[in-house]
Amino acid sequence: MQKNQKFYIVVFYLTHVVKGGDTIKKYVILLSSILIAGVLFSGCMQNETKTETPTLKVAYLPTDHHAALFVAAKEGNLFKDKYGIYMKEIEPKKKYELYENGKKVADVELVQVVEGGAKIMTLMAQNQIDIGLNGVPPAVFAIDKGTKAKIISALQGEGSAVVIRKDIPANNWEEFINWIKEQHANGKQVKIGYPLPISIQYVMIKKALEAEGITYTEDPNNKEAMVLLINCKGQKSMPQMLSQKELDAVIAWEPTPEVLKTEGIGKPIVYSKDLPPKGMWKDHPCCVIAASEDALNNKRDAVKAFLKLIVLATKEINENKELVIKDSAEWLGVDEKVEEESIPNMKFDTNPEPLKEGTYLFVDVMNKQGAMDGKLKGVSNKSEIDNILFDFSIYNEIMKELNE
Repeated sequence: MQKNQKFYIVVFYLTHVVKGGDTIKKYVILLSSILIAGVLFSGCMQNETKTETPTLKVAYLPTDHHAALFVAAKEGNLFKDKYGIYMKEIEPKKKYELYENGKKVADVELVQVVEGGAKIMTLMAQNQIDIGLNGVPPAVFAIDKGTKAKIISALQGEGSAVVIRKDIPANNWEEFINWIKEQHANGKQVKIGYPLPISIQYVMIKKALEAEGITYTEDPNNKEAMVLLINCKGQKSMPQMLSQKELDAVIAWEPTPEVLKTEGIGKPIVYSKDLPPKGMWKDHPCCVIAASEDALNNKRDAVKAFLKLIVLATKEINENKELVIKDSAEWLGVDEKVEEESIPNMKFDTNPEPLKEGTYLFVDVMNKQGAMDGKLKGVSNKSEIDNILFDFSIYNEIMKELNE
């Protein structure tokens, strides 16, 4: 039986059974009404308390491309004292409370995904996460195929490299291309690994090989092509595959290139900004922040506070390299020397405007390859692409508040 039902029974009993005159009855009715009102009001307050603080589920990859998140999570006191917005750690790397101006805005649950950005967007499509930090291609492909999400901010650009086995006699991209040609002349096929088919690294290595006139295939039965491209299904297997000579080279995002270098497994020969075609990948977008439309509609204030913290964390990163090196090394469990080599290869910037041109280029390349089969199929109009992929309204509000 519910509490309110019990109170009504008490009232009925006191007013209809208890004797003692109308005056007593009036007092009983008044007292009972006050008690009932208190219970009802208390129930409403409890319901409000339960729903007023939303939970933001945020997915990210184990890469220093997402260093802004690591810094924001680890440097709560810094952001509290300096900006009045911060995350309070409840469980390291997993649970946090997000505060702004002394008020709790949201509970934040961090979800590390090792499989890649495509997995993050799948989780978003399944309503298991609200925000995803991942590459442009996974976000674009997912939205093309119907995932109800928008890219709400840039996060980071550049930050990938081609790494070859340490025993290969080449020290730069040009020498590596010549080595590939020599191997082909001797009847040998060069094997290059890439993280995932839905990744900017996959697109870049294909375009770079095409620019050099190097033929490639993904079919292991095709022995005529000069290069066999191999899907490594993430980057975890790359060190072992290189060291055991299952691969001759990989294209990977940081900090894997520097890990391979530090561990003596491979040597980076070209960073993504310098890959051919010449000038095509300079300042290229890499990682972005995507949010589900449900979160944008129903958790907007929480999303805004989280994005503001990331914007401020990015500012701190660009002003204090020692801080981001330390926090990234601790979060990822790598030596600080790795991050000292890795961080300078990236550009941390949340401004979404430069992101647009690189995204238009990616959509165009994917359409030419027949990879787009949904909302973006055959779409070349920039305004239409903007409407499908982007929502920068929250970011623009934040910039006005920060006077930037």
